[in-house]
Formats: sequence, C-alpha cells, structure tokens
Amino acid sequence: MEEKLYFKPASYGKGKKKKQAEQKGKPENKKNHKALKLVIVLLVLAIIVAVIIWLLHGKTTTTGQYPANVKNKAVNCESGTLTYPKITSVTSDKRNIKINLIFNEKDELKSISLTYALFYDSEEAVKRAEAFSHAEFNLGLNEQGYNASAFENKFARLSDQLIISLFGDASTVNEYNASYFMISDTESTSSLPKTIKEYTDRYQKQGFTCNTSQE
Repeated sequence: MEEKLYFKPASYGKGKKKKQAEQKGKPENKKNHKALKLVIVLLVLAIIVAVIIWLLHGKTTTTGQYPANVKNKAVNCESGTLTYPKITSVTSDKRNIKINLIFNEKDELKSISLTYALFYDSEEAVKRAEAFSHAEFNLGLNEQGYNASAFENKFARLSDQLIISLFGDASTVNEYNASYFMISDTESTSSLPKTIKEYTDRYQKQGFTCNTSQE
C-alpha cells in the first residue's frame, strides 16, 4: 500500500494563535483604559477641590479708612451709694450701680447698659428682695405702656446678692425712657444729651464716678 505523506504549511495555525493572542490581550487593554480614565477623573476632582480651597482662603482687601480708623468710645460710670430710682421697695446698705455707654466714631450713642446690685446676708433675703423689686419694676413698666420684657431687663439671684440689669440701643433709648438708665438727673429733663461730655456731666452731677476709654 502506498502511504501518503502530508506536510503542514509553515504558516499553519499562526493566524489562529494570533487571533487567540489578540483576544487574550483585549481584557487587559480594557482594564488599562478604565484605570487611566479613573486617574484622569481623580486628577480633575483634585484640581477642582484645590481651586475651591484657594478661593475660600483668598484675601479680602479693603480700601479707604474703614474699618481701621473706626473706633468705639466707652463711658463707664459707677456709684456705691446711689439707689436705682425705679426700685424703691427694697434697698441694702451695700449696693452698686454700674452704667456702661458705647458711642460710635461720631460720638453718637450706640448702646447703654445698667446693672444694679444689692447685697444681703442670706439667700432668703435675696429671694424676698427679688420678689418685691420685680413686682415694683413690672408695675412701673406697665404704667408707662411697656411690656414686662422691656429693656431686656433681667433679675438674677446669687447666694448673697440680687443683680438687676437693663440694656438699650440707639433705637430704644429716648427722652421718654431715659430715666430707666438714669440719663436724666431730673424727671423734668426733656431731651437726651448730644455729646459724650453731656452724658458724662449728667451722671457726674448725680454722684457717679465716670471714666472714658476707647475700644
């Protein structure tokens, strides 16, 4: 019998192997492509965040004299002997009134606060003083047409003292309620002082010791 010999061409199977190799390489290329995209996105986000942070921390410049040359002036007046005229139902041998006035750069009144402290020997005496003084003060407010919270008034009890405080700003204080802050040395005074000196003079005439400072 005659045997037939067959020889495989030199290029036999190369196309198939090449195709298989290309197919094996595709997933790897896709992974690399996705990773590159992710890196680019992260870089862009990092740049955006950096820009936002830079903008938030940017410097603000101001031209002109404001606010460098704008300063408030304060007048502090104090007395350890005077009695607060709106509360006469209670008193104490040891008492203190402090008044603090703040003025703007034009010497116009911005705000005023008054603190009246009464000292007692016992906590029970403080409670009684608070009850009587609070009732008297509220009655006076009602007669003047003010509500019970007028002038942000507060009555605070400590173990040995009663502290009464009031506050008013430029829009609150007027010639009709000036006596609540003892601005008027007499009830007949019909107008508010115009200058820091006039305010100081009125308090000093009543017996206050005053000093002026700049903030």
